[in-house]
Amino acid sequence: MQRNIRIAIDSILANKLRAILTTLGIIFGVAAVIAMLAIGNGAQQKILEQLEIVGVNNAFIKADFSIEIDEDEQNTTKTFSPGLTMGDFYNLQEILPQIRYASPEVDFDCYANSSKRREKTKLVGVTEDYFKLFNLEVSNGRFFAGKHNRKYANVCVLGGKISKKLFPNSSPLGKMIRVKKLNLKVVGVLKNLSGIGENLQSMGINNYNNEIYIPINTMLVRYKDRSKVKIKEDDFWEEENKESVKQNKNQLDKIAIQFSESKTIPSGIELIGKTINRRHNNAEDFSIVIPEQLLKQQKETDDLFNLLLGAIASISLIVGGIGIMNIMLASVMERIKEIGLRMAIGARKKDIKAQFVFEALLISISGGIIGIALGVGLSYLIEVFLKMPVKISGFSIFISFFISVIVGIVFGYLPAKKAAEQNPVTSLRYE
Repeated sequence: MQRNIRIAIDSILANKLRAILTTLGIIFGVAAVIAMLAIGNGAQQKILEQLEIVGVNNAFIKADFSIEIDEDEQNTTKTFSPGLTMGDFYNLQEILPQIRYASPEVDFDCYANSSKRREKTKLVGVTEDYFKLFNLEVSNGRFFAGKHNRKYANVCVLGGKISKKLFPNSSPLGKMIRVKKLNLKVVGVLKNLSGIGENLQSMGINNYNNEIYIPINTMLVRYKDRSKVKIKEDDFWEEENKESVKQNKNQLDKIAIQFSESKTIPSGIELIGKTINRRHNNAEDFSIVIPEQLLKQQKETDDLFNLLLGAIASISLIVGGIGIMNIMLASVMERIKEIGLRMAIGARKKDIKAQFVFEALLISISGGIIGIALGVGLSYLIEVFLKMPVKISGFSIFISFFISVIVGIVFGYLPAKKAAEQNPVTSLRYE
């Protein structure tokens, strides 16, 4: 075996250009498999991170104020809905025993001012259960508590990013920020979270890093309660948001709910829909979103897409194997005299076959190693320049290298078999 390996190496070194060209198919095939699987794994990892962000068993009841009700001049009666209110929130807490945590939410875009900085942000009114609902943690300080809500306290919790913007060189704890005409005392700062993209925000997830959280009662009493104040008389909101706010007559923007168990979600959602429809006179001015289910559906789609990517990338390995077979067949024809000479001096058919199989195997192994390096490098380039999440797994490296070796053996066997079947007398006379 050692002699056959040495002969195979000598043959490859004697034809370096041909060996390099033969190896290219394997190199790019292995690199493609690793890069494609890295992209797929990165996408899956991102979805898993997003599942942690949205929380387990969470759902949102979102106010839908885009629906316009046509008034019939001949019909004096029309459906009236109070919109999404605190009454809905309290009612759901009473009738749904499967709720673990729940929090109403009111928010608006605004500017926050510290002693030296002014930054655009979003002010969000919630209860203390909101932070438990999404498993949020503080990097400094603490969350506001139920007593702050009951007393309409002027306290706030800053997102990690907005905290750095407003207080770049100092701790914000205990300091005051000003939002509109009200001073708020900073009692806590949230830990920064990554992976909050537009798709999560469209599902109802807030951008925790760049928002300011205050007690819901403080929001409704100190800032705005849309159920009591006519929006058209208001100059409170930011100029760029006036048009959209005018359309919103709901006291709340949404209600976030966490169910105690996954199996209770379907029945709970059905009961929520019936309850709010009854309270809103069947106006259907709300929607219910379950982010976890949407993300799981997205994960299933991504799994199928990743399988397709891997299959497409694997085709390039097969093409590389065909290239090996073609070059090796041409090599057999070029070296017929050499084959005849070896057989004439005592080489057996299995020795000739082993020589060419080892040549193909060495080409595929070297191509696989170079392809692994290229695939890893390509994955990092995709992450840096295309801003796509990638995750290189040991399994993808192993499977691509293993396939490259198998391809070398399989596609190298036919040329080796053809070489071993040559007649030594005819081979020696071949011109």
